[in-house]
Amino acid sequence: MLARTLPGVLSPADCEIVKRAALEAGLSRSMVRTSKRLKASHQRTSYQAVLPRTPELEWLYERMLAVGRKGNAEHWRFALTGIETLQVLRYRPRQRFKWHHDVAPGSGRKLTCVVSLVPPGSYWRGGLELMAAHQDGAFAPLQGSATLFPSYIMHRATAPWWGERWALVAWFTGPDMV
Repeated sequence: MLARTLPGVLSPADCEIVKRAALEAGLSRSMVRTSKRLKASHQRTSYQAVLPRTPELEWLYERMLAVGRKGNAEHWRFALTGIETLQVLRYRPRQRFKWHHDVAPGSGRKLTCVVSLVPPGSYWRGGLELMAAHQDGAFAPLQGSATLFPSYIMHRATAPWWGERWALVAWFTGPDMV
């Protein structure tokens, strides 16, 4: 199995708290990492907020760590040692992130986790897609559900035709392979 969706990771109230924290942190144009720096790109046109690990958000980090450990233990068994800073993404019509993977030399990323923060009726079309054998179509998870997949899998976020799609993204890390 290349991806696994776990329902009920966050409640609707939790999702609203995460969105509010993202708005308070400040949404800015999403960037892409080149070999030496971050820059704006037509590849990624969404808006993002970084949620630092603070006492107010420790519950969210602990919850996401538990989700990553559970999904990993049941499906992949990577050597996980931590979690990167959480990110919240907002996609409006015509905002997307083209095909990419989440690994880079030295990043240590093993698993990617995308949590839907809005109910399915909040947007039409658009969403997470994986480019992998035996994986057809987009994931249209319920609010609060988490989709986990190995970070080396090519994936994209397609633009909604109307409405807004909000997602929480976590990356679980481990030692680099030699």
